[in-house]
Amino acid sequence: MKLFFCLLLACGTLPSFASDAEPITVTIPYMEVEASHRAYADAVLAVALEASKEKYGPYRIVQEERQSVIRRQLVELEKGTSISVAVSMPTPEWLDKAIPVRFPLMKGISSYRLFLGNQNNKFLFNKIKTLNDLKQLNIGQGPGWSTGKILEDNGFKVVYGGPYPTLIPMLEANRFPLLMRSIFEVQPEFKAYKKIMPNLTIVDEFAIYTYLPMYFFVAKNQPQLAERLEHGLKKAHANGELDKLFNIYFTDDIKLIKHKNIKTFYIPNTNIDNSFFEHDKPYLLKSIIELEEKNRKIKNAP
Repeated sequence: MKLFFCLLLACGTLPSFASDAEPITVTIPYMEVEASHRAYADAVLAVALEASKEKYGPYRIVQEERQSVIRRQLVELEKGTSISVAVSMPTPEWLDKAIPVRFPLMKGISSYRLFLGNQNNKFLFNKIKTLNDLKQLNIGQGPGWSTGKILEDNGFKVVYGGPYPTLIPMLEANRFPLLMRSIFEVQPEFKAYKKIMPNLTIVDEFAIYTYLPMYFFVAKNQPQLAERLEHGLKKAHANGELDKLFNIYFTDDIKLIKHKNIKTFYIPNTNIDNSFFEHDKPYLLKSIIELEEKNRKIKNAP
């Protein structure tokens, strides 16, 4: 959490709790191992709450005492007695059991998926010329990942492991030759695991694009918090605070989207329909909009 507060200082924003009114308590999942997208989401949450303070009043942010996996977070949101808000990609289950704040926190960059692989399988990667070629290779996924269902629905061979740390040993043991990750995850994970898996590589022959927004989801017994977050996010977007925060975290990652030598395969996100992209479009990165429009041209080509 230290990075979270340092970045808020850099953005000129810190939670302010001083007020005559009783502050609302916003409880977020505990983050034991800091990941860039989670740290960013926590910082965005504080910015949105601060931006909406004049209209909705003071607040305080509290972390859960123990770390919980994404599936457990949805259970807690549904109960409405523990966490107030969590971050997830929309799936039918999340959309049904919690209130989505329909604002794409990551500007759509979760949509661009790269792969970690074993250097010994380079000959396999070089053979991938079409989407059907890629579907012949097993792809590793963690339990409960929304991307696993998307891959399965699109005819891919998916091998599930346990929590993320178990997936790298499975990759090294060739249980699957590819592990799909987002552009903001692949480089930090490569650096973290390269020492224990010397043959680990970032596959640069191909990537997958499927529209994958990330939203705040709020417990159903706190509808005013969902309303407040939407108000605060739109306000922080309009005044440039979100752009400033996004650039602190993801400037280097965005460059990977524009890597001209990577062949990009397009698959539909079977968890949501096209209306999600249309709704989110004003808040998306230009390069993501271009990928989506290119995808639509390919689908509509005679």
